[in-house]
Amino acid sequence: MLSHSTATPSTARTPEDRRRRRKALLAWGSLAGVAALTTTAAFTDVARLNIGASGLGGADSAYNLQVGATDANGAFIAGQWQEADGPEGVPIALLGERPLAPGSGQLGVNIPVRNDSPTFGSTVTLSVDQLPDDVAGDRVTDPRYRSSLRFQVTMGGTSAGTTFFADGLTFEEVQDLELNGLAAGEEGYVVVAVNLLSQAESGASHTDDELNGAGAYLQLRLDGASV
Repeated sequence: MLSHSTATPSTARTPEDRRRRRKALLAWGSLAGVAALTTTAAFTDVARLNIGASGLGGADSAYNLQVGATDANGAFIAGQWQEADGPEGVPIALLGERPLAPGSGQLGVNIPVRNDSPTFGSTVTLSVDQLPDDVAGDRVTDPRYRSSLRFQVTMGGTSAGTTFFADGLTFEEVQDLELNGLAAGEEGYVVVAVNLLSQAESGASHTDDELNGAGAYLQLRLDGASV
């Protein structure tokens, strides 16, 4: 019986195989060189843009609401301004030579106000706040006295509206009163007057004599917001 064997193909490369491989490698290298030349020879350009002609924010876009500067006696100084934004406030003097008494009429103050922003308009609102009691300093607000006070608020016409006027306001009603707005750089006046009603005028349960020596310690607050 004859036996059959299977021959294993030889893996040895012939001279012709080696020539073909060298040609293939040379061709690949040529293509890679062309690609590299194409990449490094491309034209390039760039554009850079700074946001805003003068950047964003800065002094020209600051917002600031000011009131007139005051002297040591609480009188306003013409042509001068202050921030008055500390919680302790700035004392101001009411116009008149007499103290408040029941039924004696009004005392008032003209408050210069300015929108110091060169860019933004401003809203203006007015509130009256009660200062904290200071028993040691004998500065305590009597609720009967405060309830007998009546306020009058006026603001002359501005670029944002005609004259604002409200009268006979209680302490509780002088909260976030929307006054006339101010354009950038615009000035105006807020006039606040106050009087103490007599018992006959208020119909209160306390007598006028019970208010003798009593008082109220209050703070006017002007708020603004940029628009």
